[in-house]
Amino acid sequence: MKRNTLTTAVLAGLTGVAGMAGVANAVNVNPDGLGQVLLFPYYSARGGNDTFVHITNTSERGKAVKIRFIEALNSREVLDFNIYMSPFDVWTAAITATDEGGAKMITRDTTCTVPYIFGDFDGEQEFLTFEFTGDKADGGPTGVERTASGYIEVIEMGTLLPVPAEEPGLGDEGIVAWATKHVAGVPRNCGAHVLAWTDFQGGDSPLPWSWLETPNFGFDTELGASGGLFGSASIINVADGTMFSYDATAIDGFFAQGDMDHVNPGDLEPDLRSGTSAISNVFVNGDVVSHDWDEVGTLQAVNAVLTQRQIFNEYITDPEIGARTEWVMTFPTKRFHTDVAGGFTDEVIPPFTSTWTNPEAGVSPACEAFAFTTPTTDEEYFATDGSRAFDREEGPGVTPEDDPDPIPPVVSPRPPADDPDPIEPDVFLLCREANVVRFALGEDEIPSASEILKEPWREGTGLGFSNFALPFDAGWVRFDLGVIGVSDDIRTTLTGINTATGATEALEGLPVVGFAVTTYTNGQLASGALANYGGTFSHRGSRSVVSVEIDD
Repeated sequence: MKRNTLTTAVLAGLTGVAGMAGVANAVNVNPDGLGQVLLFPYYSARGGNDTFVHITNTSERGKAVKIRFIEALNSREVLDFNIYMSPFDVWTAAITATDEGGAKMITRDTTCTVPYIFGDFDGEQEFLTFEFTGDKADGGPTGVERTASGYIEVIEMGTLLPVPAEEPGLGDEGIVAWATKHVAGVPRNCGAHVLAWTDFQGGDSPLPWSWLETPNFGFDTELGASGGLFGSASIINVADGTMFSYDATAIDGFFAQGDMDHVNPGDLEPDLRSGTSAISNVFVNGDVVSHDWDEVGTLQAVNAVLTQRQIFNEYITDPEIGARTEWVMTFPTKRFHTDVAGGFTDEVIPPFTSTWTNPEAGVSPACEAFAFTTPTTDEEYFATDGSRAFDREEGPGVTPEDDPDPIPPVVSPRPPADDPDPIEPDVFLLCREANVVRFALGEDEIPSASEILKEPWREGTGLGFSNFALPFDAGWVRFDLGVIGVSDDIRTTLTGINTATGATEALEGLPVVGFAVTTYTNGQLASGALANYGGTFSHRGSRSVVSVEIDD
């Protein structure tokens, strides 16, 4: 492969007919936070953590939305259902621990869902293990504890028709009886949603229409899934006195204009393969770059907009102020590339490099290898590739016990300097779908669970949190998702066609979402109280597009 220089000529090419069509209907991460798809990188119900989720419909139209909770190890689904949001509605829920050590969802929100969890399930639903036990076991843990952390997918399925001005009758086929606004805080016809998906097995339904037979009834099929959703989450630990909040990543253009996918709440679809736009838009060095992924599938358009060559964030592990940092790095499309055990694929699909299999001897997780080095020379310091950790003083830094002996001045000419001993890079594995990286100062003892997000260690499996030991207590990390281990090989996506130039290109790196979370402890207050503080910081990233030579 050779790097493709992206210039303003790309932007000029976008003004062509094909380019403008791509821009209008392209998959993109919306920097304004609104979209058809929302990705929440992490939830936790571990160690006293509870996660609170908010989804907001900014549209004047009702929306049908699929929400999916996915466990962290191998992206096996633990719960999903349909939400029917009225115009300008907000749906809220909490994820908390069960007595058995798993997780459950609690909602006190009256927004219509199918099943109607608020009204018919007393607002609670435990997470389920069916997708990783029995015939669907993947070799990983099979207990409910596996459901206690993961991530969340939200996909808009369609836009409802406008609500009529007159009060509708439930049996009137010509109007949308279930999309009325809340009355005294309660939607008027949540029961109609449940009836519309109920299989009466030949018996009479009280409705003259059925979503089982006509799933698009009552939907605006010209508008389709129209976007305008945003989401946020907060992880709160009452005992620790901490709260960490983050915004969901919003993907727009997932469905092309007029397209939708309204499905039974008992179905596992739609998922991130269900989009109908095969064009992606990303910013690369300030330029908008569009690719057509039609030849390799629309999932690749989602991969493209999430793929980063490098991500950057800060950390602090200073024991003087009780500071700790953990990163979340979630690969929301990984299962479609790696999960052979679950039947999502028969072989690994780029940019991932290994599969999750279930041999008789035990699980073989789909681990991705990275190499970290601490720069000790100018050449290493200024290298643009590879994962590096830096202190806050523009360089690698040293701890006091590693301070070199002073070098006094000498006369010229100097004697030749000894070459520094090379430092072998540390190989670092990320094996999970939703990875938690714990930053440690030196070789401190690894705890049984990470201090902030409470992920278990799971020694020897690769499925616990990842521990990243550094020789200094504060700085920043450049995590290079492109370089595979200590090799010179680069992870790249499948190839797409640049809509402006016609060139065959790929993106380097992996599709990732996530954030860093940092806590501080202050035991020096005049009152004698112990104060904890915390903050959440989105990862920053850089992209790299490469030209690919296609053999005839």
